[in-house]
Amino acid sequence: MSKLLGWFFNAIMRNRTAAFARDCECPRAAQERSLRAILRRNASTDFGRAAGFEKLSCIKGENLWCAFRAAIPIRACEEFLPWVDRMKAGERDVLVPGRPQMFSLTSGTTSKPKFCPVTRAFIMEHHRQHLLWLHRCCQDHPSVYNGKSLVVASPAVMGMTAGGIPYGSMSGKQLETQSIPVRRRLAAPPEIFSLSKAEDRWFDLLLFALAQENLRTVTAINPSTLVLLADRLKRNAEALLDALERGHPANRNASFPPARRELARRFRPCPVRARRLREIFRLDGMLSPAAAWPNIQLILTWQGGSAAFYLPKVEELWGPVPRRCLGLRASEGTFSLPMSDNNPAGILAVGGHVVEFLPASDEPPAPDAVTLLADQLEREERYRMVITTSGGFYRYDLGDQIRVVGFRRKTPLIVFERRAGAVLSATGEKMTETQAMEAMRSAAAGLSLNGFSLTWELIGGRAGYVVAVECRNGEETLARDGNAFRRRLRELASSFDAELGRLNCEYAAKRQDGRLAPVRCLLLPDCFYEELRTRLAASGRPDGQLKYPILIPPSHPDLALFAGCGNSMTGTGGTHPGFVSVSSSV
Repeated sequence: MSKLLGWFFNAIMRNRTAAFARDCECPRAAQERSLRAILRRNASTDFGRAAGFEKLSCIKGENLWCAFRAAIPIRACEEFLPWVDRMKAGERDVLVPGRPQMFSLTSGTTSKPKFCPVTRAFIMEHHRQHLLWLHRCCQDHPSVYNGKSLVVASPAVMGMTAGGIPYGSMSGKQLETQSIPVRRRLAAPPEIFSLSKAEDRWFDLLLFALAQENLRTVTAINPSTLVLLADRLKRNAEALLDALERGHPANRNASFPPARRELARRFRPCPVRARRLREIFRLDGMLSPAAAWPNIQLILTWQGGSAAFYLPKVEELWGPVPRRCLGLRASEGTFSLPMSDNNPAGILAVGGHVVEFLPASDEPPAPDAVTLLADQLEREERYRMVITTSGGFYRYDLGDQIRVVGFRRKTPLIVFERRAGAVLSATGEKMTETQAMEAMRSAAAGLSLNGFSLTWELIGGRAGYVVAVECRNGEETLARDGNAFRRRLRELASSFDAELGRLNCEYAAKRQDGRLAPVRCLLLPDCFYEELRTRLAASGRPDGQLKYPILIPPSHPDLALFAGCGNSMTGTGGTHPGFVSVSSSV
């Protein structure tokens, strides 16, 4: 069956990969075809009629781009809200023909989730690019056909709008609509992600996965999810092994919710595998993903931006497994196709959505800002993306900043770096997320961190950075060896301070002349980021895609997420029993 599936997939993709290669030779022509198709498809909408889509679609060559830019200004997300609200209420032909199939929710931690319209045409734009990426993964790792695949997603349906249109996660929608052969290769049923309690979701996902000895691929949008899964496996190993041997606990307890009892009926105990894993657990004193699934051939996850912070921990917990980046993907679309392992760079997906580029800036672009096209970009330059898709967003300021690292034929290879505006600037130093992550990677060598967040505040009348860290078993270590642990945190603060200065000359100058105070380090409670994830998911954000906040301006409402810690990031003082505050030396 695996050989047949591989042969069939290769046959389907032969012509598509050849067409993509031609597109990479002439990216402007490929993007022009995509733009003209979007204009024609959506010409009958309210937005399309007002902007003259029908006339625009008849214009040829360079004149099309000039007319398109003149007719439609660059818009921020907020400027689309009135149209989106009309669609959520059930109104037809607003931004897209008819009504959208669903709304996908963004997962960002810096604002309320956005509702992004999803149409059949939008799904096909995404699907065609996804298949090109997936085909290359399977070509490079053909053994993945011979086993099961563990996929972590968010619920496809999280609720309904006032107009009766479902909203949820694009990853869940994609998972639920897979073909039967693909669904049969899933290690765990997609219905798990519709369970209401996070504890139940993670337990059942791991239980179904443990039943699969021949797990070959693991997919999680954010690598922090893989770290969370490993921690859950370690903490719940005994309960999971008991369920693996005796059957799902819902079969022995009628008080479980109906949805979970239905999943329990689909689970088959594996007493032989349970005994093997118990022996590993007895010998190692724990159960790690690397020990539970030694046949994993490929991990599929984000590698760009803040996700890179978690990659060393993923390798530590899951083993030295090749990782293929998912590319630059968002609820708004799919924009790059990584074609090699352990590399966040991807080919710009020129055959899908339409992408224009602006020079990188943290300031919102002017509506009439002059944009560049794919064939006008330069190596090692940074740009801000403006997108147009069949989902109803036209010249939409995505706010993602990318760097061009090379070219495949004439099409740029891009790496996501950060969101525009993701900087801290207490005194004009403009510290970026990338600089903060690089500084922490160097400063925290030998100290196992589950995550960190950075802000600034007034300390003794001057501004100073505050870094909050969650250490693995931090509270236990503090109770066992308090003075030594405090000294290590003080060293972390001092080293982090120095690394920030090395990476940011403005920060170094302002620390030297006293305008910035020394860094303070705050120890967060154990499991803080895991609990934060649960709180964010409860607020309506897709938990399979959540990104923990790294840079948090002092006036930003995200600081309220730290309210349970009792730390100076929220102005409440150190009241948590495990809370430690230390400062680097002046």
